[in-house]
Amino acid sequence: MLARRSLLAASLAVPALLPRSSLGQTRKVKIGSAFTTTTNAAFLMPALLARVGVEAEIVLFPSLVQRMQAVASGDVQVGNGGLSATMQVDTKGFPMAVLANGCDGGWALLAKPGIESFAELRGKKIAVQQGSIGLVSLLWKLKAEGMETAVELVFMDNDKMPIPLFRGDVDAICCFEPYVGLSKVNGWGKVIWDVYATPMGKTNLGFVASQAWVDREPDLTKLIVQAHVQATNEVKNNPAIALETTMKQFNMARNVAEVSNANLFFSADSGTAFQDGLKNLAKMMVDNRLLDREPAWDRFINTRFL
Repeated sequence: MLARRSLLAASLAVPALLPRSSLGQTRKVKIGSAFTTTTNAAFLMPALLARVGVEAEIVLFPSLVQRMQAVASGDVQVGNGGLSATMQVDTKGFPMAVLANGCDGGWALLAKPGIESFAELRGKKIAVQQGSIGLVSLLWKLKAEGMETAVELVFMDNDKMPIPLFRGDVDAICCFEPYVGLSKVNGWGKVIWDVYATPMGKTNLGFVASQAWVDREPDLTKLIVQAHVQATNEVKNNPAIALETTMKQFNMARNVAEVSNANLFFSADSGTAFQDGLKNLAKMMVDNRLLDREPAWDRFINTRFL
């Protein structure tokens, strides 16, 4: 098992992608993140940014909407943003910028033992997080199956879902990792539908900031985006670091971490596939009345710092 110092040393051992011109000038930045393993790369960023004179603090939020509101207000400068919540904040008058892909995947729909198919959820309770990618996928599937009014949605944060599933308070959960892996390993639920089988595919997480902050701090934005890319590539190319991060940051057993990480697709690739998935997500949200309109794409997607 990698020790904590080994984890940081591994991130520092990667050939430097960041310029060193700002050494000697310490700046501070807060990075908003979530209680999910899709954001594992964020925990490597403080060590990388320290090399270029940037002191970074990771701030965790249980609510994805709260996290994006904190980015929009400037309480944190950048963040790993659920892209559905980011679009909701943006289209309500707080311009946001998606600077890079954050991580693909990380979601699943699990039902308690005895439920074998999606159709068997009729008349059942499904837990899902309000405003999340999981909710968008679930609503799309319910509409496709003609089940929009056939289930009861129970809104709760992802980390609160496994125990209600175990107790039988809900019949299924649509949540993200590592709580999917935790539920699987303990036998509390099993996957009955592939949540990625929608027009947006594995679209999930973006590395985002408020447009006002990007305009004000372009040089610092570039350093942070470069650190995000380097950290993401490190956890992608070195599974041991992703595994260790899951175990330490989320207090998960190794077998849970292994199952969880198999459902993560670390990527900072922000090209056509990512952008098409993001636009399909917006269309799905508009169709389900979760979004009044699509963002202004030429501003909302800002990959010039990559």
